[in-house]
Amino acid sequence: MGRWFLNVCIATALLQAVYHAVRVLVSYRILNLGGDATSVGIVTALFALTPLLLAVRIGRAVDRHHTATLMRIGVALTAFGTVVIAFSGNLGVVAAGNILLGFGQILVTLTGQSFVSLLSPPGELDRGFAGLTLGVSIGQAVGIPAVGLIVSLSSDASGVHTAPALFVMAAVSALAIPFAFALHDPGPAEHDGPRAAPESVSSMARTPGMKAALLSSLVVLSSMDLVLAYLPVLGSEFGFSVMTVTLLLTARTVATIASRAFLPRLLTRVPRERLLVSATLCSAVPMALIPFVPHPVPIAALLVIAGAFWGIGQPLTMTWVVGLVASTDRGAALSLRLTGNRLGQVVVPLAAAGAAGVAGVASIFVITGGLLCLSAASTWHAVRRPSFRN
Repeated sequence: MGRWFLNVCIATALLQAVYHAVRVLVSYRILNLGGDATSVGIVTALFALTPLLLAVRIGRAVDRHHTATLMRIGVALTAFGTVVIAFSGNLGVVAAGNILLGFGQILVTLTGQSFVSLLSPPGELDRGFAGLTLGVSIGQAVGIPAVGLIVSLSSDASGVHTAPALFVMAAVSALAIPFAFALHDPGPAEHDGPRAAPESVSSMARTPGMKAALLSSLVVLSSMDLVLAYLPVLGSEFGFSVMTVTLLLTARTVATIASRAFLPRLLTRVPRERLLVSATLCSAVPMALIPFVPHPVPIAALLVIAGAFWGIGQPLTMTWVVGLVASTDRGAALSLRLTGNRLGQVVVPLAAAGAAGVAGVASIFVITGGLLCLSAASTWHAVRRPSFRN
């Protein structure tokens, strides 16, 4: 791994700190503006709407070697979207800022993954993706408690004030500029032969194992998002302070960091297929139990268990997906994975918003546990096939 990898990881850590911290702040801002759990679900879904529509086109642009340019655009959109949310005075402006933030996030996420898939030495993809997602988790671990502290210090009896924390996050996104601009578009890999016609998205989706990989990634990411969006709402119902919710989210993130840091070593001792199944199966029960233990300590323990297994799943599904296609289609394959993720981020929060309106916030965590079980069954079926690639 060269200097490019350090630049990608630092830029990713800084920007992911912004995305995850701002998404928690958005939930509180919606509540301050008179919104409810349904409003949180709708605005959370809008974060993924533009990426859902454009992810595959962005992936094709990456395969045409525009990776660095797209990352720079993503940094700019991230800063601008955060400022828009900071100045928002109604739910419509919050939604618009969240859409911009989501567009910036898909650009940064896809280009970072593509740099790893294109520039990593042969046999080092797991290590590269583990390092990249470790940067994501470190960003979360720093960003979320930082804004929690800022909000706690700036709030008073009149309410929760999020604007100061949002401006700080806009400044953090600007810190990523020198690292993003130091990156250059990677050319064709040395081992690539003459470029073949791009494989169609429908053909990729029909590849054995692809649907299971996409479902696993979708469900894990949607579960993380629902925790970010709805733990503040559930915490409010339980009477938790902003700092308590922040510490709970940080506990989940620290567990994810630990699992990703040890993933390369873990792969030498545990078969890949078992790790892939465990990523969803072993986090299902902890998620479903969260609303039934209204005390911070057991909730923290449940989040630590779920976070540890989620940390395993994301990098392994990246390697799984790119291993199913030619090297010249890796950007498109990663974009297909992210399209599935964003579809989940649109559909699942909207369904969660409906469930919250009918059955309360607690139902969201129970339903998420069921989805994790379903994904585990799908992954187990896929990895048992002879065509599964280690």
